Amino acid sequence: MSAKKPVEKRQGRATLDVGEVLSAPALTPEPELSWRPATVERWNDFFSSPVASQVDTSDQGALRRLFRLYDEIERLWEAVEETGRVVEGSQGQPRPNPLFKQIEGFQAEARQLEDRFGLSPMARFRLGVQFADAHASLDALNERLQSRTSQFDDEAWGELDA
Repeated sequence: MSAKKPVEKRQGRATLDVGEVLSAPALTPEPELSWRPATVERWNDFFSSPVASQVDTSDQGALRRLFRLYDEIERLWEAVEETGRVVEGSQGQPRPNPLFKQIEGFQAEARQLEDRFGLSPMARFRLGVQFADAHASLDALNERLQSRTSQFDDEAWGELDA
């Protein structure tokens, strides 16, 4: 990914960058007691990531709603596995399990919240989040490229001198 344009050269100048994310926050808020172990693990994973350092205490309600959705989606998938993907309709005809509709709705809402919290590479890009590690990696790549270019130049000039 290339560096962004300076703010003064952008068309959408009102959009500010979040800035560099340096590390994960120090404290992980307590997960809800009703959550399944997989959801608790996902919560802890989120709060051990650098993205979590951008979460303000005022964001906790929306973030908890996202993880409640994750938890409920897993419960619904278990119910689908128990009752079957195809169930009998009111006229005795086979039809898709109606729980699929609920899962679909919860997943759509979860995707919106994921985008707000930068939980995908594209969402982070749109939010202007940059990771310090990514900058360091790009700097290292540029140094290696510069080194190889100058080495190539030295070899090419050596052949011309001969």
